[in-house]
Amino acid sequence: MKKYTKGYVQGTFDLFHVGHLNLFKRAKERCDYLIAGVVSDELNEVYKGKKPYVPYEERADIVAACRYVDEVIKVDVGSDDKLKIWEQYRYDCHFCGDDHGNWEPLITALHERGSEVEFFPYTESTSSTRIREELKKRILYHEDDVMTFDVFDTLVTRKVATPKGIFALMQETLADEKLLPGLPLRVRQGFFDMRCYYESKARKLGQSDSREDITFKDIYKCLGEAEGLSDAQLQGLMKLELDIETQNLIGVDENIKHVKEMLATGHRVILISDMYLGERELRSLLVKVDEVFRELPIYSSADMLKAKWSGNSYKQVQEKEALDIFHWVHTGDNKLSDIERAGELGIKTIFYNGAVLTRREKELLSKHEDDVNLQLKVGELRMRRLAGEDVSIDAMDKKLDETELPFGLANSYPVGVLADKIALYGAGHFGRDLYAKLQAKGREVVCWVDRQAEEMQKQGLPVVPVENLRQGGFDQVVIAVKSSEKVREIKDNLVFMGISQTAIFWT
Repeated sequence: MKKYTKGYVQGTFDLFHVGHLNLFKRAKERCDYLIAGVVSDELNEVYKGKKPYVPYEERADIVAACRYVDEVIKVDVGSDDKLKIWEQYRYDCHFCGDDHGNWEPLITALHERGSEVEFFPYTESTSSTRIREELKKRILYHEDDVMTFDVFDTLVTRKVATPKGIFALMQETLADEKLLPGLPLRVRQGFFDMRCYYESKARKLGQSDSREDITFKDIYKCLGEAEGLSDAQLQGLMKLELDIETQNLIGVDENIKHVKEMLATGHRVILISDMYLGERELRSLLVKVDEVFRELPIYSSADMLKAKWSGNSYKQVQEKEALDIFHWVHTGDNKLSDIERAGELGIKTIFYNGAVLTRREKELLSKHEDDVNLQLKVGELRMRRLAGEDVSIDAMDKKLDETELPFGLANSYPVGVLADKIALYGAGHFGRDLYAKLQAKGREVVCWVDRQAEEMQKQGLPVVPVENLRQGGFDQVVIAVKSSEKVREIKDNLVFMGISQTAIFWT
């Protein structure tokens, strides 16, 4: 007996492929009667800004011919409210691909009505987008075209899910005190937060100098100055990062194969990357993946200080390589920097999204990005998808609660960069979340102050009046307030009390 009586699935189903077939097949395995809502040409244009390749009538006929589908309905402009569709058809479960948008409001509403939502892994390797881009390749390419490629998540990707997974692995590695003797314990224990925070700080400094990107050394210079590290310690950390990057880098085989095919047929191939690693570091990483990268020209925003997101790196590459804009095809995974910016300059583009994470994976990682095990598990799912499998978070042995946000508003707060002895200012929602995180991380909070201390004490919080800061005993006052206007007022008051500007922290 199947779990559900009636199921519903909705989509455009353009350029019908095996991913669509698998979605219908899996849904039908879960329900007795499957309804497929096929999006009209006009509604698809509203959703995606363009009409499908295949007109609605033909798409609806193709879906209706599928033996797993019992009924086809048209989802048109004005009739696309999913709750109204539920009210009309009263389905027991809405089945959907894992890569779609924000489902939380609909999930809540359907649960209130006794209906479920189930996600299936999405066949990214044969998505309609991938088919369209493959067709573009065959139509666009001319024998005298120059081919440029993005690097990360186009030609190579990582075994960890996100770039920050490398920093999480570094912190885990630095737990061995035999590695880099003399490195302060606070750096070992707080490296993940420090590496993320000081990259952000270096970028802000770079923007003030009108640079469009920063270098690897810029990041570690910020970290080293803040933590008082020696040149030898910084060199050791930089080497460790490159070593761990190398260990966790894998090739995107289909695109590396494509590069080799282009070279074999006489095309010039050039790599263009928006990355803090320069050409030398990038090449040292890439040749460990495949020797084809040893002689290819590589342009990095870290060397040029110009980036793809502005379009300026394309202009610089065009000038240095004497490229004809009308005989140039660029492939990349970033819709803004690789597709829109290049397209605005007249460059033909190929969008590659084979190494993308699913929406649920991104959301889960945004809450637990410092979790090494999660980084590796989700990274493994991506590698399995690149190998042609249909897998998602549901394939993991042990799953985290996708709805849990461990420390609320302070979940991603960089506590690792804070001083050893902290005075926390602010006991609102943000302050309470940050206090909980500091306690969980074993950080010493000398005192917790708020202007409404008396009111907070009635709620059982260990909060004292702001005047208690005059007693000292802390290295840093951390302001746990979101409003920048209020923060300016608080900073002025703290300075008036005799607290140094350098001892006040807010981010």
